[in-house]
Amino acid sequence: MLLDPQLRARLERLALANRTRLRGVWGGRHRSTRLGESLDFADYREYNPGDDYRRIDYNLWARLGVVLIRLFEAEDEMPLQIVVDTSRSMDFGDKFPTAQRLAAMVTYLALISGERVRLATVPGPGSTGLIGPWARHIGSWPKLETWLENLEPSGGTDLVAASRIVASTVSRGPIVLISDLMQDGWQQAVDLFGTARGGLVLHVLSPAELDPDLTGDLTLRDIETRTEVPVSMSGDAIDRYRDRMRGFVLDAARRCRRVGLEYVQATADEAALDRALRAMVASGVVR
Repeated sequence: MLLDPQLRARLERLALANRTRLRGVWGGRHRSTRLGESLDFADYREYNPGDDYRRIDYNLWARLGVVLIRLFEAEDEMPLQIVVDTSRSMDFGDKFPTAQRLAAMVTYLALISGERVRLATVPGPGSTGLIGPWARHIGSWPKLETWLENLEPSGGTDLVAASRIVASTVSRGPIVLISDLMQDGWQQAVDLFGTARGGLVLHVLSPAELDPDLTGDLTLRDIETRTEVPVSMSGDAIDRYRDRMRGFVLDAARRCRRVGLEYVQATADEAALDRALRAMVASGVVR
């Protein structure tokens, strides 16, 4: 079980929000880029033959002598795609279990909000990744939770390919990317995600990656490429590493926000979901 009953009960008092207009396919509760049938007035335009005569503003007609019809806002659903990084670099500490639970939390929020949601994984080089079916009703939760539970970290990472695959789909909704962003070219991928749809990046990092406790002469091995590098971890080297890591996190946050993506850094520990949820509420992603 990825979400305990207490957390699910807490999530059921919340809902996903969207601060921009959507161009959805199905009716929902979010403001659309088009006009439609809601109760919220949008504008007037001149009457044309064939228009619904019930929308004529007869008071304006009597006062101005011009036949105008009332236009109203449309409301569309928010199709949401949640993309989980399943590369081998996520198999460090509690990063991958945290990523699974974060994906489960956002999925549950989408379902109880009445949104259409789909899960996918970041493909490795030369692969297409996994793409699940679209779901909308909370009754789909057990199936999606099982889908997430069955994921296992393996292989490499191709974030750029993931952004292109997701951007090519018909439904024009936001994207949630859950990843450690540890791949050359992550900047291009973030730009593509933001340009395509907007959404949220949940940046999952291990406490040991943020603040390592290593000393002496060591051999470090890349978990994806198996490349080994001999290093001498002095106090100065640790300080330089921490500075580089802080710079990486700040750069990721700035880049995400510059292209219209919200950013939340999630440290993979027991309090990760609580901190991430509070950050999402503070940023307006959840209300």
